[in-house]
Amino acid sequence: MANRVTNMDRKRNRPQRAVGYECSLADGQRLQVWVSQDELDLEFHGLDLKKVCRLAAERASAQDIEAGQLTVSRELLIEVEERELGGGRR
Repeated sequence: MANRVTNMDRKRNRPQRAVGYECSLADGQRLQVWVSQDELDLEFHGLDLKKVCRLAAERASAQDIEAGQLTVSRELLIEVEERELGGGRR
């Protein structure tokens, strides 16, 4: 079952060169979702960060939620980029 995101607050992790969102889930838990700033700047410039982080939070595993954070995979970045280039949702 997908996690439902109810609120998102933008965050920055300067030491790890990452940006992302702290997501509040419907069950009251919070999850920090991070994306490498380097990947966004170099390969995925202009990608909708909020969309990426929401999708990652919705798909987060129980282990990620328990840990309270996750780093977005390259595969998910590619998937969102392809959706945006295709002009639609799947």
